[in-house]
Amino acid sequence: MLIKNFISCASALWVVANLLVGFAVLLPVAIVSWLLPFSVINRGSIFIAEHIYRTAVRVDSFWMQHILGINLVIKGKTNTQQTPIIICNHQSWFDIPLVQHVITSNGPITKFLIKREIVWVPIIGWICLVLNFPRLKRGKNKDRGKSDFSVIQKASKTHGNGSGALLIFPEGSRYSETKKVNQKAPYKHLLIPKLGGLKMIKQHVKLGTSIIDITIDYHQKNVNIWNCLHANPRKITITLEHFNLDEISDIDTWLQNRWLEKDKLLTSH
Repeated sequence: MLIKNFISCASALWVVANLLVGFAVLLPVAIVSWLLPFSVINRGSIFIAEHIYRTAVRVDSFWMQHILGINLVIKGKTNTQQTPIIICNHQSWFDIPLVQHVITSNGPITKFLIKREIVWVPIIGWICLVLNFPRLKRGKNKDRGKSDFSVIQKASKTHGNGSGALLIFPEGSRYSETKKVNQKAPYKHLLIPKLGGLKMIKQHVKLGTSIIDITIDYHQKNVNIWNCLHANPRKITITLEHFNLDEISDIDTWLQNRWLEKDKLLTSH
């Protein structure tokens, strides 16, 4: 256990150092872009920011696969689109570097909806702020709900103006047995997906936008990022399935069916 905790500490330091270097390079680029809001400067800043982001993802992927020795089994066709919508089941913070590995290593950067409070988290929050990730307030308050829908609507309308994948976790929270029981979820391995966000995205994104359904299977229960940082589990299966949003007439039924299929896939593994 001592050795495993040491490896997790080393992995955490690696990730933090990678983020710090990326942030140190990204911040002056963002400042120049804010101070000189010209189209040429903006295009150059976006190009540099995306290159920094992609490099950081590759560094983390190298650590996962070649230092920790995690076996990432990728199933399905790799992404070739520049502006896809990504949906994924959510079990751990480790989901994010996994999605980035399959989408961003050789493709568009991955943006995701974050809670507004995240921007106060050192390094990670600052990077999300600099990259202008859509920020939600969350909560049960009606005004907060309207504000969040406004944020999603704006993100949907601007999505496709440049390259970039938009990641959504429809469950809205990381999976746990307790949450599943409280929700009375009809799934063995998933929480109930929330329909509102994806429905609004479909209404406002550009025609021809693709949607990629990613299923992450850690092959064990009670997954947490600390264990993942010392390669527990040793094997992770990531399945990608591609769809065209234009061909989905009823997003509610489609998402519910996807969750049923996703649950069957996780059960079969």
